[in-house]
Amino acid sequence: MLSIFRLILIYMKIPFSALLIISCSFLANAQQIKYDGFGSITGIVYSQEKSPFWIHTNQRGRIDETSNVSAFVSGKATYQFSRHASLEVGVGGLFHDGYTEKLQLDESYVMLKNYWLKAYVGRKQKDELYDGLSASNQNILWSLNARPLPGISLSLKEPVPIFKKAGISIDMVLEEFITDDDRYVKNTRIHHKSFHVIFNKINNFEIKAGLQHFVQWGGTSPVFGKLPSSFGDYINVFTGKEGSDDVGGQEANALGNHLGSYEVYLNTSINDYKVEILYNHLFEDGSGRVLRNTPDGRYGIFVKSPDLDNIINSFMYEFYYTRDQSDENVTTDGNDNYFNNNLYRSGWTYESRILGVPFITLDENRFRISNNKIIVHHIGLSGIVSNLPYKILTSYRKNYGAKGSNFKKNSVLSTYLDLKIWQDSFDVNLQLGADLNSIDSPNFGAGVQISKKFF
Repeated sequence: MLSIFRLILIYMKIPFSALLIISCSFLANAQQIKYDGFGSITGIVYSQEKSPFWIHTNQRGRIDETSNVSAFVSGKATYQFSRHASLEVGVGGLFHDGYTEKLQLDESYVMLKNYWLKAYVGRKQKDELYDGLSASNQNILWSLNARPLPGISLSLKEPVPIFKKAGISIDMVLEEFITDDDRYVKNTRIHHKSFHVIFNKINNFEIKAGLQHFVQWGGTSPVFGKLPSSFGDYINVFTGKEGSDDVGGQEANALGNHLGSYEVYLNTSINDYKVEILYNHLFEDGSGRVLRNTPDGRYGIFVKSPDLDNIINSFMYEFYYTRDQSDENVTTDGNDNYFNNNLYRSGWTYESRILGVPFITLDENRFRISNNKIIVHHIGLSGIVSNLPYKILTSYRKNYGAKGSNFKKNSVLSTYLDLKIWQDSFDVNLQLGADLNSIDSPNFGAGVQISKKFF
């Protein structure tokens, strides 16, 4: 166990002495520790050079477009200090073939939770929302399409009431990450914060509204060398003020590459069915912040049954539109060029995977964004048929390319079925996917996943 803990700390660059103290505490109180583990192996075949869209998309970085085999195993140990406080250590290993054929850390983190705070350091997978039916999970800028970034995260465990009688509370997150992949600006830092206000005074009605803010900053450019990364620069990044240097002719006045999203979520229930209506407005510069790129964004509705054994347990519809890009004439190149940046040329990616909504895609070299003008209708369903749990994803998207790219406009219908065909000491899932492209041959794929929970 100590060797595993040492590996975690070395990877996260945390002093080994700190982890040793945690390990000794765990060992001394082993009877109070809860263990959980999960392992999976997947085999995939497909008819074209790359697998169908939904076979490799939003797979947490565990599968890429040319993978045929993927395997991972992860485990965590949780020590409950008290009713409201716990310490959790998690580690997981990953291998898949394709573009990257090497062992990687799927997770490696230490997390502390008490009655009001959740904090972790390391690399931790994000929670899956909306029963896995959403194309972008939490937010249009932050999906499950890539492996988690290493860093530190601080968030409120639950929303904190500030005006209890008025039914008003707040929710906040602050995170700092570092990129350790092969990219144009090495060691790019990523700052993330979010702030939401929640109103739930009215019976059976809740509205949550707020802001997500991301910034790529710092790092070492092959042209300009070490980029501004002092504490003063971080304050400018945090506040969005102009930096100490105008490096590389950046597209915005603020230091770093800023991305953000205004969000509104309406929650209610109808006949005990949970209903959520959501909206994400994305922006990358001043014009987007003042809504000049409207109607660009994510629109959706999620409905969940109170029962868990229906033919349809949950349903989600999402509409994505990104053609305006602060340009009054949507038939010409837009000004915003979502997820691209002149200085941070690898764009809004990690390990050549899009960090945000995966309908925005990379070029053939997996380097620059070649398609960020999209119109997408996306539907997700989950339920149980003949005691077999299933998930269906269907997306119809029109792709219009991106500013400066040679992308050929096309329309694509992508479908996906995940069917659990065996549940016993281990689970077996059958996965089927297909892409029907207006300018290319159909692409079909199939996979089998064998998984098991431990402890």
